[in-house]
Amino acid sequence: MEQLSEKMSASAFAEPGVRLSINLRERCRMHDLNEALDDLRAVIPYAHGGSVRKLSKIATLLLAKNHIIMQAKAIEELTILVSQMKQKKKKSEENEEKSAADDS
Repeated sequence: MEQLSEKMSASAFAEPGVRLSINLRERCRMHDLNEALDDLRAVIPYAHGGSVRKLSKIATLLLAKNHIIMQAKAIEELTILVSQMKQKKKKSEENEEKSAADDS
């Protein structure tokens, strides 16, 4: 088994362009990942604090996750509030119609 993996890795390095191609692809992948994380750092709150160092990858992802959770909770609370306000408005309109009908 060990000989097989040695042969496979040796054959992969036999062609000079293969390893260079793999390295280039990995560099591009890491560049894209780092660029995406920089874009994420730019839009999440708390990432622009007084710290001189940029946030680590894990800190960036955790902050983004927590921010998304907070936003989801805020949306849920606002949805409930809007629903309650609509119910109050409907009751108020019904009471106005009732009192207008009573006055007639």
